[in-house]
Amino acid sequence: MRKDLVVPGEGEEKYVLARDARVVTVPFSPLEQRMAEEKPYVMEKLQKLKEILGEETFHRLISKVHNINYAGNRILLVAENELHRTNIERECLPAIAEAFEVTSIRVVTQG
Repeated sequence: MRKDLVVPGEGEEKYVLARDARVVTVPFSPLEQRMAEEKPYVMEKLQKLKEILGEETFHRLISKVHNINYAGNRILLVAENELHRTNIERECLPAIAEAFEVTSIRVVTQG
C-alpha cells in the first residue's frame, strides 16, 4: 500500500491524502519483469507458457497482462482491455491450463 494514502475507518466514505501527496507515473513494464520482482514463484510457469505458445504469441498477448494470480487449480489474469481479454480467451486458454496446471481460468479487464 502507498505510504502517502491514508485509508479511513469502516463506514467513512472519503480518502484523505497525506500533506506531501503526489501523483507518480510508472512506465508499464512487461509481465515477466514485474513477476520476477513481485511474484518469483510464477516465473517457472510463465516460462513453460512461453514454450507452449511460442515467443511471438506470448509477447503479443501474455506480456501485456497487467497481473496474474493463481492458487490451487484456479488462475486470474487481468487484461488491458476487452479486445485483449477476448484474444487471450480465444488463443491461450488451453496453454494457460497446461502451463499453470489449472482447471479454472478467469480473464478480466481492468476498469
